[in-house]
Amino acid sequence: MKHKIFVGTVFLIATSLPSITTEAGIFGEGLGGAFRGAMLGSLIDGRDGAAAGAVIGGLIGAGEAASRNKKQKQREEAQQRQAQWAAQQQAEQQRIRERQVATAAPQQAANQTLVVETQKSLIRLGYDPGDIGTSGPALGGAITEYQESKGLLETGELSQALLTHMLRNGG
Repeated sequence: MKHKIFVGTVFLIATSLPSITTEAGIFGEGLGGAFRGAMLGSLIDGRDGAAAGAVIGGLIGAGEAASRNKKQKQREEAQQRQAQWAAQQQAEQQRIRERQVATAAPQQAANQTLVVETQKSLIRLGYDPGDIGTSGPALGGAITEYQESKGLLETGELSQALLTHMLRNGG
């Protein structure tokens, strides 16, 4: 009778252990496995079975907990690497945008200078390039007229070579 009460008590404790041992880690899982193994072993082979069941259950419980902890750690490391990669990608995209802005400003200034200097040359040569500083149809038309009068290819396009030609020809 005492043996049945002991087994019943061990059974109650062992069935309540999984929720407790989740927080306790590997040691707790091993202890819970040992209790469950002892209970099952005692039902099968008495005291000797309880001892063997406790050892086997403890090893299995601890092994499962260690495996679960390892997998969780691997998942966390993978998430951390993914977050680091995403942050690096975002930083690289920001650097690219900053470089584009930094290189665009001088290019725009150079283009604006080319527009103004070409317009000044066209005015000196007697052509109407439209409003100073504004690139548009009037400037393209004046360039085409100049190119036609000098026997150049008529593109209507603004270029440094065209400005140099105008400056050499009195512009």
